[in-house]
Amino acid sequence: MSHADLTVDAWLALSADAAERTAAAIARDVDAELLGVAACGYAGRAGRVALFERDGFRFALVPGGTVHVGHDPDRFVPTRRQLDDFAEAVDLYSVPGPIHRFLAEALSPPRRAELPARLVAVRSVDADTLLTAEHDGTDDHDSVMARLAWRGLRPPTPDEWEHDCGAGATTLFRWGDEYPDGEPYGDVPLIQQPNFFGLVIGDDPYRTEFTTDPSVLCGGDGGSALCGGSGAFLSWITLATAYRDPTQAEVVYDGSLVGETPLRPVLPLP
Repeated sequence: MSHADLTVDAWLALSADAAERTAAAIARDVDAELLGVAACGYAGRAGRVALFERDGFRFALVPGGTVHVGHDPDRFVPTRRQLDDFAEAVDLYSVPGPIHRFLAEALSPPRRAELPARLVAVRSVDADTLLTAEHDGTDDHDSVMARLAWRGLRPPTPDEWEHDCGAGATTLFRWGDEYPDGEPYGDVPLIQQPNFFGLVIGDDPYRTEFTTDPSVLCGGDGGSALCGGSGAFLSWITLATAYRDPTQAEVVYDGSLVGETPLRPVLPLP
């Protein structure tokens, strides 16, 4: 079986020794260094994380298979505080309600996807850090893709990004449906700690990330809601796993922000 066929359930069902052997074989296949395999826990779920390093990037193993991505807003039961925060957004910023209708428009729809296992960078990097001798100074989506391909890498697809972030969680955020007091800015441990797969992802609303689809960026809104003082609900919702801002790509490309916009390198498995 190809390592690209490794599913989440199969990975978690391995014994500790078998997981170590599997990770070592993956490292050999992609010419990477295996840093270790360790048990982990996240949001009440028990799992394991395998970390690798290659060409200066630290990667984590993200198993694939048939996965659920997107979000069904009908499953969301808002708290009193969330309803109050949303009501404030409606009053101050003319956000269309009710809350479930807003979420249906702001989040990608629930769906199933068949995804390969792969190695995913633990942290995103700015496109400008990937300049190569092959780079001609052009800043567009094709240029970003070429910079990664030159290294044998690519960004995640939109479905892969959501799976990387949520790891199968059906809640609004990867950790649950609620968000803490305050806004997602600065030293907020909840969004800065590695997730179920060992990735630091969806950790900063300013750092929306490229995907293989030039029209879809994930993981924030470029900081628009937070910087604009739009309140807790609109600021936190940008870090929801399935959040999509259809205007973000236009802002990035028209505003010459390509080099400052991060992406998350993916190392495919053979």
